Amino acid sequence: MEDIKSILLEKLEAAEVVLAGIGEEFGEYEAADCTGFPDRIRQEGPAWMHPYGEMLRLKRSRTERMMTAYAVLEKLLENKDYFIVSIRKDDCIYDTGLRADRIVTPCGGYRFTQCEYGCSRQLFKTDQKLLWEIAECMEGKRDPHTVQRPLCPVCKAGLVFNNTDTEQYVEEGYSQQWQHYMEWLQRTLNRRLCVLELGVGMAYPTVIRWPFEKIVFLNQKSNLFRVHSKLYYLTEEIQGRGYSLEEKPIDFLINRFV
Repeated sequence: MEDIKSILLEKLEAAEVVLAGIGEEFGEYEAADCTGFPDRIRQEGPAWMHPYGEMLRLKRSRTERMMTAYAVLEKLLENKDYFIVSIRKDDCIYDTGLRADRIVTPCGGYRFTQCEYGCSRQLFKTDQKLLWEIAECMEGKRDPHTVQRPLCPVCKAGLVFNNTDTEQYVEEGYSQQWQHYMEWLQRTLNRRLCVLELGVGMAYPTVIRWPFEKIVFLNQKSNLFRVHSKLYYLTEEIQGRGYSLEEKPIDFLINRFV
């Protein structure tokens, strides 16, 4: 069996540019509910508060292994000209040392809110005081019905998280960064490109999986490393320049690079 670690390090060293994709498998959370957290919100709190409870649960239950895997990725991309496309909505990547100006998350996340009806394209930073109040509710220290729902300043409808779980998703949250990504991608033509795909399945294939395959097909100086526990296969057109591994991406990064 080929030594995938050595090959990847060799290709990264030789690469002029590196493109990374982070998919739905790049996530790991503790199963414990933190002594009723966030069940108390689901059972006692108003419906608008439920997504906030889920956001806080994700933040509290993320595993050390997952954050270590991000740290490994940061080390692999150190001193490289890179861009990362992630379809994850947990915002963990923004709590790492990876450069925010080289990351685009087209599915959105929890960092910003928007009008639930999309009456305007305006976004608002998630209110940290509100999160603190909801956390108190989840810990049984406060009545959920005493917390004031954040409202859109334009139409007075509720504010919701700016991500694809929202029916009227405002894409302006990522569109400018996506344009930066497209401009960066144009500069990779005919350059030595290493493409690293970590846990990307078929949740949003038009965002990472299919475009990455096309990029590698068109750029004869590129290589693709695809890591996935089930959907690790390569298309016939890129098999000569592609490497696949049947493994979860977090396991792959930790088991081989830590």
